[in-house]
Amino acid sequence: MKNIKIILLTFTLALVAASFTSCIKPYDKPELVTIEASQTAFLIPLVGDTTDQASFQSEELLAQAMVATKEVQIPHRWLQTGRMEWSGKWIPAAKLIVVERTPETREWSTDKDVGTSSKNQAIYAESSESIGFSVGMNCSAQIYTENDAVKFLYSYNNKTLEEIMDGEIRARVESKFVEECAKYTLNDILSGKEKIMSAVRDDVTTYFATKGITITVLGMKDGIDYDDPEIQKAINAKFSSEQLLVTQENNNDVIISKANAEAQAKLIQAEAEAEANRKLAESLTPELIDMKQLEKWNGELPQIVSDSTIIKDFVG
Repeated sequence: MKNIKIILLTFTLALVAASFTSCIKPYDKPELVTIEASQTAFLIPLVGDTTDQASFQSEELLAQAMVATKEVQIPHRWLQTGRMEWSGKWIPAAKLIVVERTPETREWSTDKDVGTSSKNQAIYAESSESIGFSVGMNCSAQIYTENDAVKFLYSYNNKTLEEIMDGEIRARVESKFVEECAKYTLNDILSGKEKIMSAVRDDVTTYFATKGITITVLGMKDGIDYDDPEIQKAINAKFSSEQLLVTQENNNDVIISKANAEAQAKLIQAEAEAEANRKLAESLTPELIDMKQLEKWNGELPQIVSDSTIIKDFVG
């Protein structure tokens, strides 16, 4: 009997303790978030009980919400869910939004093994003759400064730079590329790719700078892929013919150069011989001629043959 009373008393005390504990408002446990060096954080007050802000009123307000410290405590507020004071829970009073400022690089290509995405993300366009083709492109971008982070967050809410690159940036690149290519024939496009890309680059970098995004790299890659494979075959054939023509012209130039060199050498030799003969002729005098003849005389008189009579060794 005594044991039963002890058990009942213990049970009663436990119920009282449990009731007392449930009547106490739960402890507001601190919520801390660390901000990395490559990140910019904004502590945005929440509107209503559980509704996040869908957009921001101005860049100025966002700049004021920027967090300067590298460790942020999320403020909480008590949300009462029952009649009793302790019936409720702690919920965030503000939302921490972190903008990542590290560079992002995308490769928009038809090949899933080469491009960033497994999808076909090549840029498609047409020449002024309506010849369709596609090209791959590289693009790198970054949110450089905290002021850029403000512009980026104001423009795109809580999206990532990667999402914007595969969405809006790629769309604008393709739109401007199509616009530029439509101005030129296919031959002009092949010879003026850098001019076209320069126009695309200027447009894209200028526009997204106002959004807090700096485009650091934007260029073509992998060459041109034609919608009709026969076009590539024709271009290859034309290139081969042009190369053969260039080779023949080079060979002709070598032959002509060699002939010109030989003719020039002969001309120089002839001119030298003529000049030597001229100088020799100018130096000859009657006395010099007689001296040369005496140098050649062997001391014998000329032999005269007349009527079978031979006169030799005549000295007079």
